[in-house]
Amino acid sequence: MLTTIVSFIIAIGIIIFIHEFGHFLAAKLSGVRVEVFSLGFPPKIFSRKMGETEYQLAWIPLGGYVKMSGMIDESFDEDFDPNDPRGFMSQPLIRRVFILVAGVLMNILLGFAIYSAVTWYSGVGKMTGTTVTMVSPDYPAAEAGLKPGDNIFEVNGEAVKDWTALTEAIRGRAGIPTLIRWQRGDSIIAREIVPRPTPDIDLNTMETDTVGKIGVVGSFVTESVGPFSALKYGAIEVWWVLKMSWKTLIALVSGKAKIDQVMGPIGILKMSGDTARGGFISFVSFIAMVSVSIGFLNIMPIPMLDGGHLIFILIEAVIGRPLSGKLKYNLMKVGLAALLLFITIVSYHDILRLFRK
Repeated sequence: MLTTIVSFIIAIGIIIFIHEFGHFLAAKLSGVRVEVFSLGFPPKIFSRKMGETEYQLAWIPLGGYVKMSGMIDESFDEDFDPNDPRGFMSQPLIRRVFILVAGVLMNILLGFAIYSAVTWYSGVGKMTGTTVTMVSPDYPAAEAGLKPGDNIFEVNGEAVKDWTALTEAIRGRAGIPTLIRWQRGDSIIAREIVPRPTPDIDLNTMETDTVGKIGVVGSFVTESVGPFSALKYGAIEVWWVLKMSWKTLIALVSGKAKIDQVMGPIGILKMSGDTARGGFISFVSFIAMVSVSIGFLNIMPIPMLDGGHLIFILIEAVIGRPLSGKLKYNLMKVGLAALLLFITIVSYHDILRLFRK
């Protein structure tokens, strides 16, 4: 349990710090006065003022904020001067946009840096051949007598030459008796196996389908890559996380996916511990995935999030005047309530998953 808690604090702490540091750095570069840099939401644990900025650590680890002069933000502080020349609202539109998206960009850059470094260090893995390396107990393959070292070469009369072809041939025959042939030493063995119907999410459509599985794992090889290739793979990984985040959002809105498929804070807590126990590479890769996902979430047009603030200033640019402070406060309170409700629901399903396991 201690490993889980410590790894969660480290993971979330890194992700929040990188995000808020992006806002902080962009504000400083733009000449905006930063009044508070907070990791976590109040009540605060401790704080220290250095120069014009108060740096604080707070108890609620669901985010953080950078309080800038002249801006209504997550601190809900109404005591500010909207005409401060070094205030957020006094800056040109392009600078305000830059400051607001800087946190998201830093989250994405963190994910990109981690994925690239991990790929350069560990190489790129791929499945090769059709030789079985592991057989899952209580699955059809184990019941049929398949063993590690067996080489599957035929499924239902069709030759399979690589693991992808083998997997696709079996996936399409859920619940259907299938003749599978494999070689063990000098012997050829043939058995009729019924692939177990298993729910599976199509990552392209986010729809749940039923596929066949017999419970075998194939050979896995790792190929070394150079630094430039590692950067390419890092970009691919980031794009994949962003694409899956978008598809999940669309699926939730359209009803193709259910809210219980979304991982909340408790799920992240558990995964932090699981990946930390899996080793350093597993843990930092998890941090990369969560960082990119949180970056995507933050750009959503919801009051309280960066995307909500971005919508505010774009509307103000179109209508040529600031929105009323009261309207912003009320919208942010609605956004906060919606986020808390969402967190409560996904956390409830996180707890249900833990009890089911």
